[in-house]
Amino acid sequence: MRSTLIYVRVAVTEIGWDGRISRRALDTWQLQDSDRWETLIQQILAFPPQYRAAPGRSVYVIHSGDRAVLVGEHDLTGPLQALVRMIQAGGDPA
Repeated sequence: MRSTLIYVRVAVTEIGWDGRISRRALDTWQLQDSDRWETLIQQILAFPPQYRAAPGRSVYVIHSGDRAVLVGEHDLTGPLQALVRMIQAGGDPA
């Protein structure tokens, strides 16, 4: 059964400790296991991890639709880290 988030566009903006900014985006229909990723995106947007910036570390903004969450680099773990890395590696410049 497909999730309610069909064809989700998700973007990740990385703001480096040195001020550099990079942004990549992709549509979930392009992914294998799109249902899994759409569920993860929905969970992140509904219950974002606590934002805790750390000196010398990047900050990530995860955007989907009209929602965005901030995540410190050190809080990117498990599936959230996999999602961000996948978008950075395979997403289109946004």
